[in-house]
Amino acid sequence: MSTKKAMESNEAELSPQEQEHYEELAAWAETADIAPNARITKAEGPEAGRSLLEAALGSPEAVRRAVGKPSLSKEGISPTRSIRLPKELDAQLVARSESEHRKPSEIVRDALREYLGRAS
Repeated sequence: MSTKKAMESNEAELSPQEQEHYEELAAWAETADIAPNARITKAEGPEAGRSLLEAALGSPEAVRRAVGKPSLSKEGISPTRSIRLPKELDAQLVARSESEHRKPSEIVRDALREYLGRAS
């Protein structure tokens, strides 16, 4: 997947608030005050401001941590759970996600919602 397609895909998954925050960060990256001894190179394209974010935050890893994945909750962070699956169940999940063009995590969340909805 090209960088441009990946960026468009990630932007499509953002909530309106997250998209606004992303745009604010991008605008900051394009207009940030730069120290007199900073080394600046010309860049074009959707990742053009990333080097400024890396300079401001200290590393590419710091940018990944700061930007992170969009939250699934209405506010704040989304809690995470880690589960282990038997190989056969995982294979079924992967096959289903490929056939439905969905992420395995989406299918697991939907199945859990359905299960918990019946249990109430």
